[in-house]
Amino acid sequence: MNRHGGNVHGWVHAAGVPREDIIDFSASINPLGTPREVLRAVRARLYDIEHYPDPDSIELRNKLSATFGLDPTVILCGNGCTELIYLLPRALSLRKVLVAQPTFNEYERACIGARPDCTVVPYPLRPRDDFDIDPVAVLGEAARVNADAVFLCNPNNPTGRIVERDTMKEAAAYAADQKTYLIIDESFIEFTTAGSVIGLTADNPYLIVLRSMTKFYALPGLRLGWGVFPSRAARDLDAIREPWSVNTLAQAAGVAALSLTAHSERTHAFLAREKKRLERYFETLGIDYIPSRTNYYLLRSPHSPHIVAGLREQNILIRDCSNFNGLDESYVRVAVRSKRENDILLERMASLLTDPDGPATGAAGAGE
Repeated sequence: MNRHGGNVHGWVHAAGVPREDIIDFSASINPLGTPREVLRAVRARLYDIEHYPDPDSIELRNKLSATFGLDPTVILCGNGCTELIYLLPRALSLRKVLVAQPTFNEYERACIGARPDCTVVPYPLRPRDDFDIDPVAVLGEAARVNADAVFLCNPNNPTGRIVERDTMKEAAAYAADQKTYLIIDESFIEFTTAGSVIGLTADNPYLIVLRSMTKFYALPGLRLGWGVFPSRAARDLDAIREPWSVNTLAQAAGVAALSLTAHSERTHAFLAREKKRLERYFETLGIDYIPSRTNYYLLRSPHSPHIVAGLREQNILIRDCSNFNGLDESYVRVAVRSKRENDILLERMASLLTDPDGPATGAAGAGE
């Protein structure tokens, strides 16, 4: 259950409960849900599933090109961002990769799985600094160990911490100077007010930026990601990728999502209100949290295993972070969901923390 969040299907089978009885805080998806306009676009293309999808995602890539001012030939779409992560070590023939940790585990898995001779060098982030990333320092270490590439997640998963655009711009220039690929995963960037560095890719042959549409537009069941690559890397990735990996409905959803105007404003307004409330109650419950710039929180408590187990008994899933490199069982990640669901989470956590059969902390209930 804890390799990734979002495995509600596993809990349905393990616990024998209906899907609708589960509240999933383990996957960090937009709490506003899938936009109506996107659902309409998917319904309109249902009859097209009798045909193979466009293997080149031409309409979607052209829409991305127009939206972000990018050359469509350097854009590749994938079955989620993860497909592109797994293609990169093979396409770039990476032999040594530096990964700042804790972070998304699939960077390391992709590198080790793609090439038996690929070495992953961890760059430990410090808890006392809220696991913040200094990308220039990371690239300096990459130069010292002679790494081919660096993976950075911005905002980082599971911490929710961000590297501001000016700092990342400096790092991207440094990467180009030392001829080290800088691979930046911006899967959650749209939940933040930070600026993307995707516009810097045109002038930097060592900068790769990955994006996800799964999280912000609530499409985890369709899976949709994309990235911008140096021209040669784009050709090499395209040459080895499996055909038809982005299905017709996902492509239609992506095109519709890119046409939305108010979705971002609604999302940011809701998160701004709800995150203040959640932080206040985390403090009331005596649970340490890392200030997050996105739609999830990394929490720390000596009672986390009891909380995880107790919530599961009530069909509430949160992300046990003990399998993140650099974290232990005291860390969990929780998504920001609807106000009603967040209230349920806080109330149940408070109950577990005052349970006479569990840890006694004297924490108050969530309340209003």
